[in-house]
Amino acid sequence: MIGGLLNATFGNAVEMIVTVNAIKAGLVTVVQGSLLGSILSNLLLVLGMAFFAAGLWMKESKFSSTGASANMTCLALGSIALALPTIYSKLPEATSEDMLMISRISSVVIAIVYVMFLIFQLVTHADVFGEEDGEEEQVTMSAPTCVVLLLSSTCCVAVCSEYLVDSIEGVSEQYGLPKAFIGVILLPIVGNAAEHATAVTVAAKGKMDLSLGVAIGSSTQIALFVVPFSVLVGWYYDVPMSLDFRVFDASVLILSVFLASGVLHDGQSNWLEGAMLVATYILIAIICWFIPETEEEGIAGRHREL
Repeated sequence: MIGGLLNATFGNAVEMIVTVNAIKAGLVTVVQGSLLGSILSNLLLVLGMAFFAAGLWMKESKFSSTGASANMTCLALGSIALALPTIYSKLPEATSEDMLMISRISSVVIAIVYVMFLIFQLVTHADVFGEEDGEEEQVTMSAPTCVVLLLSSTCCVAVCSEYLVDSIEGVSEQYGLPKAFIGVILLPIVGNAAEHATAVTVAAKGKMDLSLGVAIGSSTQIALFVVPFSVLVGWYYDVPMSLDFRVFDASVLILSVFLASGVLHDGQSNWLEGAMLVATYILIAIICWFIPETEEEGIAGRHREL
């Protein structure tokens, strides 16, 4: 499970770099969509493909239901943390200043919860998240070499992310791609491609706990760490980044967590459950294509000019 945690952490480092550059550019809506999309892609697309790949080789795949339950509980907390500010913003007396303050305080709270979850995962209940027994694979690279390669890749991504963020507006206008589709679907799939490949590959080898550590662990880390990190970065750069996501976004996240919890509760999976998760992701992608850009999104996109 530590391997899954490290894989998710370095993978989400890319997400954090892109988030910082996008917030500096004033693309609040794109950041919110990208964060939501990263959670959904890992929770539905990656997990579904992992279950499906494992189901092609084994009738039933088993994993630690306790570890999966702990991750899903954290994801439920993250979805509630997004839903409550979104609901509050619809109250008649709600103001944008109050919304920002609520988002910043909530971000600190859920970030503290993520630290507590890490202590639970790595210290007090490490045995619950233990790796499954299996054949030992031959080590081809030392740990320091792997870390250096990962850090080097992350630095390269940091440079490329600036060009990626600057091209979003042009791509959206030139090719007619809705920003909701770019943020929720395209950016997460491209940015987390390495994580996706890792989760599916190890699942096909029967290492379901490691696969869940990458897929579900990454979603948990984004919901409880990267999302509050983005709000605090917006606070630092005086950009109104808040937890006030669209009602559609908050609803989709809660329903997705509910579906994934139902699939994971029994500690075993099959290819049909994987197909259902992927089908749900496809339905969300279809709706995102038809979400119109609102006036608020245009204002947020022009924040860099102010």
